[in-house]
Amino acid sequence: MSTGMTFSDEAKAVNEARKTDKKHRYVIYKVVGESVIDAEATGERSAPFENFLEKLRPREAGQCRCAVYDYPVTADDGTTTDKTFLIKWLPDGASTRQRMLYLSAYETLRQQLTGIDKFLEAGSVEDLEDSMKGAVWQ
Repeated sequence: MSTGMTFSDEAKAVNEARKTDKKHRYVIYKVVGESVIDAEATGERSAPFENFLEKLRPREAGQCRCAVYDYPVTADDGTTTDKTFLIKWLPDGASTRQRMLYLSAYETLRQQLTGIDKFLEAGSVEDLEDSMKGAVWQ
């Protein structure tokens, strides 16, 4: 299914740095001009989860976004791996137009990004925290 959205070269490079080079803990994406998905914010690999949430909190005023987050998980044997989440951020105050735009962007990201473990949707920080915690152990 084609959504008419394109993934910018910068966004591709930032995602590759996150995935392959392990440079970023997260990438937050925005839609530019209603058809291009671009990287808006990144977090260093050492950035805590709270840093990611701080970047999303201003969006609660009605601005949707998509994000990828590598959530570190420690197994019983002490090894650490990442669970990678693709997040659809649709706060309650978002307009129908914003929601439709970001639903389209999310579908494009689902098609373009590989190695995603879980697909999540949230409209508030609390929703996101609950969804991620539940998904980590599935």
